Amino acid sequence: MWFFMITSYVLIFLSGAGLILIGINHYVNIWPTQHISFDLFVSLIFIATQTLIIFFFVGTGVNIKDYTLSKDNKFYKGILSIKRRLYPPTLAVTILFMITVIIDGAFFLGKVNEWWFHISYVLTLYYFVKSSIEQHKAFIGSTNIVIAMTENERGN
Repeated sequence: MWFFMITSYVLIFLSGAGLILIGINHYVNIWPTQHISFDLFVSLIFIATQTLIIFFFVGTGVNIKDYTLSKDNKFYKGILSIKRRLYPPTLAVTILFMITVIIDGAFFLGKVNEWWFHISYVLTLYYFVKSSIEQHKAFIGSTNIVIAMTENERGN
C-alpha cells in the first residue's frame, strides 16, 4: 500500500512538472526533437499516473469490501464516499489532458486556432490542481480507513 502511495505522489509531481513544461514548450521549443514527441512522452507519464491512482483505489475498495463482508459495513461505505469524490476530477483531468495534447499537436500542424490550446491548457491546469488535492485527501482517507480496520481487528 505504501509503495503505491509513494509512487503515486512521485508520479503526480512528475505529471505536474510535465504539464507545466508542455505549456512552456508551446511557446519556447525546449525539447530538442519534434514538438509533439515531448507531448507524447509526458502523456505516457500522465496517463500512467492517473491509471495507477484509479487502480489503487479500486484495489483498496475490493480489499475493504472483502473485509467487511463478515464484519461492519462502515469501512466500505467510507471508501465508496472517497471514490465518489475522487473519480470525477481524476477522470476530468485525464480527458482534458488528452484534449490539450491533441489540440497542441493540431495547432502545430496548422489545423486549429491557438486559443483552443489556451482554453484547454488552463482548464487542464485547474483540474490537475483540483484532482491532485482530491487525490491527496483520498489517500489520507483510505489510510485512515485501513488503520481503523486494523485497530478494530486488534481490539477484537
